[in-house]
Amino acid sequence: MRRMADMLGRIVRRLDWRYGIGMARVLRTEETFETRLDEAEAALRKTFGGKPAGFEVALARAGRRLPRRARKAGREVLAAQQLAGHPQLRLQVDWARVHRALDRVIDGAKSVDMKDRRKGWVIGAAASLAFNLLLFFTLVVLFARWRGWI
Repeated sequence: MRRMADMLGRIVRRLDWRYGIGMARVLRTEETFETRLDEAEAALRKTFGGKPAGFEVALARAGRRLPRRARKAGREVLAAQQLAGHPQLRLQVDWARVHRALDRVIDGAKSVDMKDRRKGWVIGAAASLAFNLLLFFTLVVLFARWRGWI
């Protein structure tokens, strides 16, 4: 009987972990929150560089380069982190929601391709420079024609 209960418990925890059903809150507690927070910080550090002192600094460093949903989820995680610091307010935290928000932050950080963004920035700057040079030489030629030099 004990063996069957253990097996059922593992199945329930696996379903909760994969699909967020909410049957077993064992895995979604404040103990796993710190490790998941470190994972999110590592993902932000890997994508956006630097050596942030904490999750809040890493999120601020990512700024608007992070997708909107991930930024919003990051703000939710910061609010939960503030509540988790107080022993009585910690009971108000919905840990399943916080872990989903952490998943969104990690996925958002992984979806950003900084190499492609840098390449796009360089191409945009080169196109702007080329247009400005073309406009300048056109104006020089028009001025020279007007003055009769050409």
